[in-house]
Amino acid sequence: MERKVTAKELRNKVSSVLREVRRGKEVFISYRGKEIAVLKPVEEKVSKEFNAVGFGMWKERQDLKDVEEWLAEKRKPRYSG
Repeated sequence: MERKVTAKELRNKVSSVLREVRRGKEVFISYRGKEIAVLKPVEEKVSKEFNAVGFGMWKERQDLKDVEEWLAEKRKPRYSG
């Protein structure tokens, strides 16, 4: 089942609209007579697994061995002193 609301109605009754979405209904939002968005429930069981892509990718960089020194070098053009 679906429901249609205007942007103004959504703004004024957001809690009741979200309550319907939690119950599994799709809510179509219109602005100036045209449908522009759909609110619908999220898929169940979102995976929270750790994604290790990029983890440790800079571990071999020699210029980052001393982070404070690296930052001081990068900031040198902006701050003299």
